[in-house]
Amino acid sequence: MSGLGREVIRARAMRGGIAVLAALALLCSGEARAACIDEPVTTAARLHEFEMMMMDVSLRCTRLGIAMQADFDGMVTAHRSLFDEASVRLRRFFGEGVDGPRHGSAYDRYATLLANRYGGGNTSLDACRVFDGVAAEVAKAGDGGRMLGAVARAMIEHPLLERATCSPAP
Repeated sequence: MSGLGREVIRARAMRGGIAVLAALALLCSGEARAACIDEPVTTAARLHEFEMMMMDVSLRCTRLGIAMQADFDGMVTAHRSLFDEASVRLRRFFGEGVDGPRHGSAYDRYATLLANRYGGGNTSLDACRVFDGVAAEVAKAGDGGRMLGAVARAMIEHPLLERATCSPAP
C-alpha cells in the first residue's frame, strides 16, 4: 500500500474515533460527564470493551482462516459471570433495567459504538494467532478472573466510556 493510502486510512480511523467519542459523550447524562465514572463502572466498561474487541477479532480471524471461535467461546464461557456482571453494571449506569437493553436505548447505542469501533480493524495472521493464544490462556486460567482482569487492563487501558465521561486533567 502506498504512503498516501496509509495516510488516508489513518485519517479515516482518526475521524471515526473522534466521531465515536463525540457520540458516546452525547449518550451519557450531564451528571456522568461532570465527573469521572467510578472504578467499578470503569472496570465493567473495560471488561465489556475487551469482550467486544475479542469477539470482533475472532470473527475477522475466522475470515482469514484462523479458527479462534472455540477459544473465544471458551473464554466467554469460563468467565460468563464476570462478563454478565459487567453488562448489568453498565446497563444500570445507562439507567436501564437488568432485563436487557431495549433496541435504540443508550446502552444499545453504546454497545453498537463499541462493535463498530473494533469491527473494522486490520488483522493479520500473526495477530490472529496471538489473540487466539490470549483467548485460550484466559479461558483455562482458573484463577477467578485475575488473568482476565490483567489482560483486559493491558489491552484496554482506558475504556471508551471512561474517555468520554472523564474530563482531561488540566
